[in-house]
Amino acid sequence: MPPTYCPHCGTAALEGARFCMKCGREQPTAAGAADPAPPALPPVATQPGHAPRPAPPGYAPPPGHAPVRPSPAGEFLGRAMRGDWAGSLRAAAWPTGLILALAVALAIPSYGQGDEIVVGWSDRLRIALAMLLQAFGGGFELRAEGPGSPYGSGSDGSGGSDAFGAGYGAAGQAGATLSLVPLTVTVLWVGALLLATRAARKQGGGMEAAVRISALVTGAILVLGLFAQPDIAGVSVSSSPLLAALGALVLSLLVTGGVLQQDAAAQWLAQRPAAHAVVRATGTAVRALGAVIALCALIGFIAYANVDGVDGTAMLLTLPVLPNIGLAVLGVSWGAPVEYDVRGEFGWFGSGTEHGGFGLSELGDAVNGWAVTGAVLTGVVCAVYAGVSAALRSADRREQAIAGGLFLVLYLLLTGFTGVSAQLSGDVAGVGGQGMAEIAPSVPDALLFGLLWVGGAVLVAPYLLRLVGRPAGPVAPAPAWGPGTQSQPPAWNPPPQTPSATVPTPTSTPYPPYDPRTVQLGPAVARPQADTAAAATAARRRSVVVWSVTLVAAVVLGGGVTAGVLFLKNDRGDNQHPPAAAAEDNKPAASGSSDSAPPEATPTPSPTTSPSASATRPPAAPTVPDGYRMVSDSAGFSFAVPVQWDRESEKNHQITYAGSTGRAELKVGVIRNAPYTSYENFQNLERTADANQKNYRRLQLGTNTFQGLRGAIWEYTYEDKQSGETIHAIDQSYIADDGTEYAIYTTERDRYWSDARQIFDTALSTWMLNDID
Repeated sequence: MPPTYCPHCGTAALEGARFCMKCGREQPTAAGAADPAPPALPPVATQPGHAPRPAPPGYAPPPGHAPVRPSPAGEFLGRAMRGDWAGSLRAAAWPTGLILALAVALAIPSYGQGDEIVVGWSDRLRIALAMLLQAFGGGFELRAEGPGSPYGSGSDGSGGSDAFGAGYGAAGQAGATLSLVPLTVTVLWVGALLLATRAARKQGGGMEAAVRISALVTGAILVLGLFAQPDIAGVSVSSSPLLAALGALVLSLLVTGGVLQQDAAAQWLAQRPAAHAVVRATGTAVRALGAVIALCALIGFIAYANVDGVDGTAMLLTLPVLPNIGLAVLGVSWGAPVEYDVRGEFGWFGSGTEHGGFGLSELGDAVNGWAVTGAVLTGVVCAVYAGVSAALRSADRREQAIAGGLFLVLYLLLTGFTGVSAQLSGDVAGVGGQGMAEIAPSVPDALLFGLLWVGGAVLVAPYLLRLVGRPAGPVAPAPAWGPGTQSQPPAWNPPPQTPSATVPTPTSTPYPPYDPRTVQLGPAVARPQADTAAAATAARRRSVVVWSVTLVAAVVLGGGVTAGVLFLKNDRGDNQHPPAAAAEDNKPAASGSSDSAPPEATPTPSPTTSPSASATRPPAAPTVPDGYRMVSDSAGFSFAVPVQWDRESEKNHQITYAGSTGRAELKVGVIRNAPYTSYENFQNLERTADANQKNYRRLQLGTNTFQGLRGAIWEYTYEDKQSGETIHAIDQSYIADDGTEYAIYTTERDRYWSDARQIFDTALSTWMLNDID
C-alpha cells in the first residue's frame, strides 16, 4: 500500500492515523475517500542545461511561511540605507566645510584683547560656531555663576550683580541671551548644499540620496553645536544644538528634495498649468527679491563703512548680517522704520527705557535731505525692478499679480527674521544690567508700504515696458494671424521678372514692404504706408504722454501716502501723554491685589473734578516713628529710615540705604520716562527670576494704588545658593505724574523678615517726593 500524505502540509502520515503528526489536522478516512495524492513540490532543477521539473499539481506552501513584504516606507528607507553613502558624504562635506571656514575666519581676530589673551583661539572658534549656528534656529546664551544676593552687594559684604529700577539681577546667577539670524550664513549654506546636491543628481541620485545627505548634514550640525559650548572664566556658552539640528534638517530636506526631484516635478507640473504658473511666479519673486536685497545690502554696507569710528573688526562682524542690513535699508526706503525697544538698565547705555524708530524723518535729521532723497530713489528703483521682473517673466497679468504677491510675502517673512534682541540679567563678562533690548524693522509698516510700492509697481511695469518697445511676458512664438483659421499672414510674392517682358519700369514701388499694421484680411484695401506710419507715431506719442503721467502719478501717490502716514504717526507721537496720565490722578486708594489679579483699567475722572497735587501726594509732614529719621535724597524723594542707616551707594539709577551690620537694606530705583507700567515691568522681571533663582516662590504679584497713583507690588522668596538660607524680598513700584518710576525694595533673610517688613512699611508710609533735582 503506498504511503499517504497529509493534504494540508504534505507530511507523510502514519497508516490508520486520524490526525496529522505535524499540523494536527484531521486526515481523510480510508472508507470515505481514496488516498490523497502526494503533495506537490516546488520546481527543482535537475541538472545544468535541463528545464526544472514542474511542481506536482495541487501543491501549496505551508500556511504561515509566505514571505512578508515590507511597507512602502520600509522599502524606501531600506534603499536609502543601502545606497551610496560615500557620495552623500562628499555632498554633505560642502556645507559643513563652509560653516567651519566661516568660523575659522571669525576666530582669527583677537577683538581688542591686547597682550593679555583671555579668550583663546579655540574658544573664539567655538563662540563663532555658536553664533553661526543661529542661522538654522540655534541660540546663543551666556551663563555666569555669581555669589550672594541677586540684587547687588549687601551690607554683609556678599557679592552679586547690581541692577535695579527697571530690572533686577538673577539670584546668584547672571545670564545674557542674544537672538539673531545671520541670513548671510543661511544663504551661503543653502547655496553650498544646492551645488553639492546638483553634483549628486548628475550621478543619478533620487530621494534616497536626499535622505542620506540630509541625515549627514543634520548630524554634522548637531556635532558642531555640541562642540560650540565652551566655558570661559566662569561664563558658559550654550548654542541650543538640538534646535540648530532641527532647522538644518528641514532646510536640507527642502533643498535636496527639490533638486533631486526636479525632473519628476517638471512632469507633474506640465499636466497642471495653474501649479506651474505658481512655481514660475515663485522663481520670479525669489530672483527679484535677491537682487533687491543685494542692492540695498551694498548701500547699507557702504553707509556703515563711512560712519566715524568703524574699524575693520566691526566691518567683519557685519558680513554675516548683510541681508539683514539690506532688508532694513529696503524698509526705510519704502517708509517702514527700524524700531527699537529698550526696557531695563544696561551698563553700556545707562537707563534704557526707550521706544522709538529710525525712518526717513530721522534719517534726514541725522544726515541731510539728500540722504532722504537717495533713500526714496532706492525704494523706487527696487519697486520698479520687482514690477518689471514680474512683467518680463510672467505669461499673463494673473501670473504677474501672483509674482508680486509672493515677492511681498517673502519680503515680510524675511523681515520678521532680521531683528536683533538681547536679554541681560546681572553682570556677564563685565557687562552689567537687567532688562531687554530689541531692534527690528516694523513688520506692520512694512506690510502697509510694501502693498503700496509693490502693488503700484506691478500695475505700472507692463506700461513702462511698452514705452521702451519691450513687450511684457516671456519670449514666445508669433501669435496666430487673423481671426479665421489662417495661421500666417498673406504672403507677398513679386511678379516674375522675365527678360522678354515689355512692362514699363514704374517710377515708384508698386508693392510696398509688408507691414502687418497696414494689411487687412478681407475685401479692405491696405492703406498707404506713409499715413500708417504717421498714425503709429501719433499713437506712440499719446502712449508716452499717458503712461508718463501715469508713472509720475503713481510715484507721487506712493510717496505722498508714505509721507502722509509718517506725518500722522509723528503727529500722534508728539501728542501722546506720558505713561502716568492725568486721568489717573484721582483714583481711589486700594490695597495690593492678589497675585492673579489682572492690571486695573484706567478710571475716567469726573468732569467736575480737577486733578490736584494734594490728591497725589502724602501729607506734608508724615509721622516719623521712634528710632527712625527722615532723609531727603538728591534723586527727588524723602522717606524715613532707621537712625543708624545712611546712604550707601548710587549705581545704575538705584540708591541704597543700609546700616553698618546685617543684611537688611532699602533700595530705591528711579527711572525717568518709564515706557511701561509697574505691573508689566514686574511680570517681565518675574520670568527672569523664575528661570534663574533657586526655589523661587511668588507670594504676591499684582496691581495696587500707591498714594493715588497706579502701582504694583511684588513679594517672593528664593534660596541663596551659597548659604542655602531663604531670602525674602518685597518691592513696591509706581509711576509719578511726570512719568518717573519709583521702586522701593527691601530684602532680608526670612528668619529676620518681621523687622525688615517694619522698615519697609515705615518707608512707604513716610514716602514723599521733594523738589530737589
